[in-house]
Amino acid sequence: MSYRCIYIRSADKIRLKDNNLLVLNDEREVTVPLEDISMILIEDPKALLTVRLVASLSSYYIGLILCDEKRNPISITLPLHMHYKQLHVFEMQLKVKKPLNSQLWSYIVKRKIQNQRKVIEFTTVDEFAIRNLINLEHEVKSADKTNREGIAAKIFFDGIYGKYFVRKQSADDEINSALNYGYTIFAANMSRVLAMYGFNTILGIHHCSMTNNFNLSYDLLEPFRPIIDQYVYHHLDELAYPLPKDIRIGLIGLLQSPIRINDKIYRIENAMEEMVLSYIQVLEKEDSRCLALPFLVENESNNEVEL
Repeated sequence: MSYRCIYIRSADKIRLKDNNLLVLNDEREVTVPLEDISMILIEDPKALLTVRLVASLSSYYIGLILCDEKRNPISITLPLHMHYKQLHVFEMQLKVKKPLNSQLWSYIVKRKIQNQRKVIEFTTVDEFAIRNLINLEHEVKSADKTNREGIAAKIFFDGIYGKYFVRKQSADDEINSALNYGYTIFAANMSRVLAMYGFNTILGIHHCSMTNNFNLSYDLLEPFRPIIDQYVYHHLDELAYPLPKDIRIGLIGLLQSPIRINDKIYRIENAMEEMVLSYIQVLEKEDSRCLALPFLVENESNNEVEL
């Protein structure tokens, strides 16, 4: 089933009405059934939300993203009461052995590099970058001890955005701003799916920051990042800081883009769920080969809803 990502740019009040999201703006009313929604992003800092609505969103495992005055995502809400096997999943997370995590991380890094190479093939066709990314993919060791991921990232970003581009998590330039926005949207959806299946997102596979509540989300997100990188490349001429409305909507809509996983084509938000389900199999069987990893396809689609 395909769910809807709801983008709310301006609203006076947002509340619940008969299990529907009700958005009030001047004299206009828009309703969307909660059962059709996967995530809601609210940009208007003046919008009023009811507690009853927020509670219902948690019951439906709907991610709620709030933005600051610059329209950058700054907060996500997740439910406290999660999956009925939450304790079982949490115990599996605590018991996972280091060799298993090391193997998982090497698989994730390899697939990320593969997807970066596909983006270069789809865009700039930089032969130097393609050749080196192929070599780096084959050089990835357990736990990526030699940091092939970091080297690949440098080569990839040079190949797609030019050698003067510097990747920064906090920056005022157009490209980094767009990348950060897209990564945050994807991480929010991955966190929503993980919460839906009872995972504690602070317990990662590789990331282990004490100040990051979403270590696991960002671990599993890695192979999906290149589709955001590709979108930003295709819209370089439209970028500005702060990000234009159409770019923000487009980045949200990427969750509806196609990607291959388990030899089938899924929308990205559904592919993330397939990946999380496979991760449960990894933990239950203690077998890293059970992890389903996404593989980039060339086409894009955009089915987000703007209110």
